[in-house]
Amino acid sequence: MTFLSPKEEKKELKVIDISKLDDDEKKIYEIIKGRQGSAYQSDLIKETQFTKVKITRILDKLEQKGILERKRRG
Repeated sequence: MTFLSPKEEKKELKVIDISKLDDDEKKIYEIIKGRQGSAYQSDLIKETQFTKVKITRILDKLEQKGILERKRRG
C-alpha cells in the first residue's frame, strides 16, 4: 500500500499542525514526510518495529484526520 498526503498529486504537501498528534502518529507522519509523502505499509512496519495492526490503526487515525490518503495496490 502507498500512503500520500492529500495534496501530493499537486506536488505540494499539506501543512499539518503535528502538535495535535500523539507520539506514534508523529513518528509515522515524519517517516512518510521524509519519503516525499509516499511509503509502503511494510516499510513503516520495518522502520518502526510496530505491529501491522498498530500501523494500520495509526494510519486509519491519520486518514480520518485528513492528514494522509491511503492508496491501495493490488
